Amino acid sequence: MSRHAEEILDGLRAAGERVTVARRAVVESLVDADGHATAEALQARVQAEHPEVHMATIYRNLETLERLGVVEHTHLGHGPAVYHLADELHQHLVCESCGYVVEVPADLLRPVEEEVRDRYGFVMRPGHFAVVGRCADCG
Repeated sequence: MSRHAEEILDGLRAAGERVTVARRAVVESLVDADGHATAEALQARVQAEHPEVHMATIYRNLETLERLGVVEHTHLGHGPAVYHLADELHQHLVCESCGYVVEVPADLLRPVEEEVRDRYGFVMRPGHFAVVGRCADCG
């Protein structure tokens, strides 16, 4: 198990959360994914080592990890949500023509977040959805 996965699991224990076989496997799979992974991709990774872990258990663990601030999920267009570790926050730009995804700094939309909050009293979660447009090649 990687040091990063152990640190995450130690943090869960410190927060009073249980570290089950399934939760450990989901965390390891997220760390090993090295970026974005769908729940289905995580399921394949987890079940390769632990075939007894069902998809519902994986979803419950992802929900818990998100509630605890360990994981974020993002919608990169019309496909399934993708999950990534929250300590690697970033914003996504997705080309609606070719599907190219660009990761940009999480604070890119901070001025927009502040403007929306100040004008409308609304707190945005810009990382939850990608900004859709066209890449330079698709213009």
